Amino acid sequence: MTDWFYDSLPGKVFGEGLQRLREQGPVVEVNALNGAMPVYYIVGHRALAEAFQDGDQFPPGHAYQIISLPFIGETFMSMNESRHRQWRPPMTASFKRSAVDKMDQHRLAEIGYKILEDIEPLGKTDLVANFTRLYAFRVICDQLGLPIDYEKEYYQWSMDLMFGGRDIKKSKAADQKLTAMVVPVVEARRAQSRDDQISRWLNDTSIEGAAPDNEAILAHVRLFFTAGATTTSDAMGNLFHALLTHEDSWKQCVEQPELQANAIQELLRWNPPVAAQPRFSRPGKSVTLAGVEIPPNSTVLFGVAAANRDPAVFSEPDTFDIHRAKKNLLTFGPGLRTCPGMHLAQKNLSAALRIVAERLPNLRLSDDANAEPEGILLRGVRSLSVNW
Repeated sequence: MTDWFYDSLPGKVFGEGLQRLREQGPVVEVNALNGAMPVYYIVGHRALAEAFQDGDQFPPGHAYQIISLPFIGETFMSMNESRHRQWRPPMTASFKRSAVDKMDQHRLAEIGYKILEDIEPLGKTDLVANFTRLYAFRVICDQLGLPIDYEKEYYQWSMDLMFGGRDIKKSKAADQKLTAMVVPVVEARRAQSRDDQISRWLNDTSIEGAAPDNEAILAHVRLFFTAGATTTSDAMGNLFHALLTHEDSWKQCVEQPELQANAIQELLRWNPPVAAQPRFSRPGKSVTLAGVEIPPNSTVLFGVAAANRDPAVFSEPDTFDIHRAKKNLLTFGPGLRTCPGMHLAQKNLSAALRIVAERLPNLRLSDDANAEPEGILLRGVRSLSVNW
């Protein structure tokens, strides 16, 4: 029996499993967490859109307080609604659409070109280890003002922090490494400001009449460093996997760059990096969603990937089609806690696809490439062997 929290469900197995759940209804009680407690999975698009908008019945801060606060620290994502509204705007000013639209395109491209210069002469590589992860973390480090000295380790640090409850020892070790890297940067920016996010938090941000203290800055660095870069990296890996396993789609993106934006949107529907978000129903009183009664304080999985393949909204939902008309995706969690990094993530995907298609138009999967996207909560390709 599938465990809808811990199993990996690679490739088509995931879509087939979601289809079986959807046949039971838009909200389904599933086996998860090794059967430790009842878990309800929202798989219908309409039901999930409603749940995202209903912060009273599914208080979003509660989940972050339980899952991430012990390992990431207190951020606007784990705060209650009144404090969330106070903290989120000033702490995310550089990640808003207007700010991201003004970002230097040449700078984003320069980061990608530098990585490609190192691997292009080789004729082959693991695109995940040697491009997508490096690119995502170099961009977020550039934004935050952090060094890239240990960039090959950053993805694993982030995963150990985000899933700290699974291995406390690894989580603490990752936090010690990240903290040791960040604290000297914060102190240096106090002495001399630069054009980076840490400097802006220190010098240009005021919440309740004061600048964020060191612990608040460190917690928000953990948030953007981990959740922001890992999911962008996974989305990028999923994008190249989708295009290279659909060779006509890759060819079209190379020859018709105007299709690249559509390809990214289709990837975010077909195989989003955040496949499901854990939440909890409100305490003290049961919740009814799509005719299903959910007991108080129950674990609820917001099935983003499932809703994005709902046949009531998307025709042939299991087909990857870069010509699909853009529709109402739930990928970035619309509503009260919309992903704060959604605009930067899409900007990164656009830049990465553009420069790889330009520099490596003959990119193809190696004969020994057999990895597929996997994961029930976070979903990504662990490796992608390619040549050109």
